Amino acid sequence: MNRTDVVVVGLGLVGLSLAAAVARAGYRVCGVETSPARRAEIERPGARAAGGEDLQPLLESGRLRVQGDGELPSAEVYCLSVPSPCREDGHIDTSWLCAAAVSVGRALRRGSLVLVHSTCPPGTIERQIVKVLSQHSQLVAGIDFHIAHAPDRIDPARQTPAEGVPRVVGGLTPTCTKAAMTFLRSVFGHVHPVDRIETAEFVKTFENTFRLVNIALAHELAEVCHKHDVDPAKVIEAAATKPYGFLPHNPGIGAGGACIPVVAAFFRATGTRRGFLPHIVDAALDVNDTVPGRLVESIREQLGALRLRPLPGSRVLAVGVTYKPDVNDIRNSCAVRVIDALVVAGADVAYYDPFVPELELRDGPALRSLPKPDAAGYDVVVLLTKHSSVNHSVLAEPGTAVLDCSTGTPIVIADGRL
Repeated sequence: MNRTDVVVVGLGLVGLSLAAAVARAGYRVCGVETSPARRAEIERPGARAAGGEDLQPLLESGRLRVQGDGELPSAEVYCLSVPSPCREDGHIDTSWLCAAAVSVGRALRRGSLVLVHSTCPPGTIERQIVKVLSQHSQLVAGIDFHIAHAPDRIDPARQTPAEGVPRVVGGLTPTCTKAAMTFLRSVFGHVHPVDRIETAEFVKTFENTFRLVNIALAHELAEVCHKHDVDPAKVIEAAATKPYGFLPHNPGIGAGGACIPVVAAFFRATGTRRGFLPHIVDAALDVNDTVPGRLVESIREQLGALRLRPLPGSRVLAVGVTYKPDVNDIRNSCAVRVIDALVVAGADVAYYDPFVPELELRDGPALRSLPKPDAAGYDVVVLLTKHSSVNHSVLAEPGTAVLDCSTGTPIVIADGRL
């Protein structure tokens, strides 16, 4: 068996980006991925990491290899980068994280380092993951092996190489932090240590909650501005000229993905368990949750104002279904929630998205994307997520209304008149 320096468990967007960065730093990396389809996607010629880096040179050189289920190889460093989704009750689902910890625990040896990169509510790693690792390795965390948390930071739409993003890390003990720092600094340009694991968990929690609160505020700004016939985009653009004390956030169809709304829910649940309800965060989550429904009602009103066919029975083409532009991720996508609501309202909905060939609705049948953006035969086109690769101008068909809903408010691009 080839020598392995680092094992990365979980090769989603974050894990694959991490594995590629570590391999480029000169380590021999074994990436573990249970999905055969995902493994085939990674090993396909031309496959790239989230930062846009070509994987083929790493795979061909042996710096990076991929395996499925089975015994993990012995290694100096184990990185856990598996999903940690939010359940409907707002609590984390740790089943994948615990399963990964079991596998790592069985392979763990004295002196090894375990780095948890998965997003976790504060307290999760020490309460659960440390115990699982110790139980299955028969080793003592902080003495026989090192463990630390280095929460992921990745923006797949911007394709920033992982090495260029500063990392935060906190260990179970000062020695654990030092071991983690030594490894991470050999890969990443800037690493910022914090005093403990739970502090590092709070860092990621606060980063994403901060964004959700500000996005929710931008939505409320838009609602109030529209009551005054003021364009909220112009307000935000002008406010952004202030060189201090302001960070622009824009309204949209609602914050989605695996981080922003999920981690904000972790924040609320963490506070509630300790007897404190964070009211601002609770309100922000509520605002975000209501955006898709309010958008559908606005679409209904706009159709009436244009004297078009009412929503029930209308043929609607939704364009863009991912949670943000230029990614293929539909996790917690508010665009999908809008489509679900349109179907429930009685609309006959089809969609086009070059990143998502198939879409399974919660309250309707599975759909397949149109092969190209073609509005012929539809009563209305709703632009939800605007990918830069899509030419939206071709959707202007005589007799078809086009509503740009990407800012959270339907803007009439074409009124549907013949």
